[in-house]
Amino acid sequence: MKKYWSTLHLFQVLCIFIFIRTSSPLTQPNIYNLLQQSNTRPPTANASVPLGVKLGMYLESLGNFRSSEMSFDVDLYVYMSWQDPRLAHNFSDYVLINNDEIRKQIWLPDLYFANARQASFQEVTVPNFNLFVAPDGTVAYSCRCTLTVACSLNLRYYPMDQQLCSIRVLSYAYIAKQVNVTWFDKNPVRFNEEIGLPEFQIEHVSNAYCNGSYQYALTENSYKSDDFSCLSGNLFLSRSIGYNLVQSYIPTGLIVMISWVSFWIDRRAVPARVTLSFTTLVSLTTLGNGLRFGLPQVSYAKAIDLWYGACMFFVFCALLEFATINSYMRKSEKFDSMAKKMQSVVLTGRTRDYLVRGIKESMRIAGGAAGNVVDALNDDWCTYSTENGRLKTEKSPRGYGKPDTVQDILSERIKFIDNEFDFDTKEDDGNMAMSIYDNVSCRKDEADSSSEETKFSTKPKRNGTNGTRKYIDKSLNQSGQNDSLIVATYFQISANHSRHALKIDKSCRYLFPAAFLLWNVFYWWYYLVYTKTPIDK
Repeated sequence: MKKYWSTLHLFQVLCIFIFIRTSSPLTQPNIYNLLQQSNTRPPTANASVPLGVKLGMYLESLGNFRSSEMSFDVDLYVYMSWQDPRLAHNFSDYVLINNDEIRKQIWLPDLYFANARQASFQEVTVPNFNLFVAPDGTVAYSCRCTLTVACSLNLRYYPMDQQLCSIRVLSYAYIAKQVNVTWFDKNPVRFNEEIGLPEFQIEHVSNAYCNGSYQYALTENSYKSDDFSCLSGNLFLSRSIGYNLVQSYIPTGLIVMISWVSFWIDRRAVPARVTLSFTTLVSLTTLGNGLRFGLPQVSYAKAIDLWYGACMFFVFCALLEFATINSYMRKSEKFDSMAKKMQSVVLTGRTRDYLVRGIKESMRIAGGAAGNVVDALNDDWCTYSTENGRLKTEKSPRGYGKPDTVQDILSERIKFIDNEFDFDTKEDDGNMAMSIYDNVSCRKDEADSSSEETKFSTKPKRNGTNGTRKYIDKSLNQSGQNDSLIVATYFQISANHSRHALKIDKSCRYLFPAAFLLWNVFYWWYYLVYTKTPIDK
């Protein structure tokens, strides 16, 4: 009996020793050693079977889209899960690890963001991560990251474009045969529903796989090539047109409409129409420079470039229309001025009747010797002009050239009379040149005054006095009719050019708005309906 109690006591001491031994803190360094050894390679029991890693992400915020740099900023949570049998424990629930020193002792998947230009790990106020270890060694790890992600934008339909931006995640060192990273089965990519972007709307997000074929282990003479796990989180974005509609489309459209005001301005008001046309052209050019600000210099035409080019075309056509109108009006004013000046000459030429009557009366009294009358008429420079419909005679100084006016024609006829009424019957009186200026001058021809005085012969050789009178009457009447016809023709040409200009103005008042309306219908239908491809969710 005594021996029995001795054996029982020895067994109790042994149990106490084993309990103290197993619960002693001296065993803690062995755990650290185990962790340090476990992070050298993936926790796989069989090297031929890759370690499976599940991945998911949650987009907390998006912003700072820079079209010129083709990048945006994103704040996201990354979730990963894998099984590490070396971390198995006998607790009934997950073990939380939020100590950064312990986290560094645990093996973690070496994932990185392939298209991130900058990436940072959030550490305010403490490192933002958590790590849960299940009893069977399954690890659930999450962390918070801030990325500047590159996104290749297709701006052909800007600002009515849809963009696909991806966040690519790859394993850096382990090929897919060693560490195989895949998405979670349910909702691997999610985003915060309260995200509000000023320029874009998030249509939806999706998960996909990308090509992870790369060359690695590069040396001077050799390299290896294999597939790495490559995952892509896709963001489908649709640009909001509100900003560009207010800042670009409406102002440029109004500038085009303002250019149409010149069609209602009097076609003779050249300064007003020139100012309006060039002001709209300069304003549109300045606004166009602002449209391209902040956009990359791509090699293709964007939708807003086509709109701006069309607006510039309409304004330029309005300027060309003004140039056409101005050309017609200049011709109209030219012929109108010529008609008025010739009309003045014709009105001045009515004095010929009085002159001829005086010549006839002198010839009747003096028997044809009317030289004194002619000398009295041509004694000095005299100017005949019309002022308020009345004839006005003015003295002019000597020294001017001999005018080719109606009075010159009459003077020429007097020379014929002076040569014994020897008229050339082939002379075309209706086609003689006439001045279009307002004032008509005549003077005495003094070149041959010493040798040949202007005299009428008392003995006509051919037709006599009666023939001369009839010839002068006929010539004067025919010349007056031709002058009136030319004046009327010039007035008609001037009116025709003015009517052509007015007709063009009236046509453009309706043609330009109709063409601009058709352009708008086609433009918005093409970019909002025809090229708008629905996004498959």
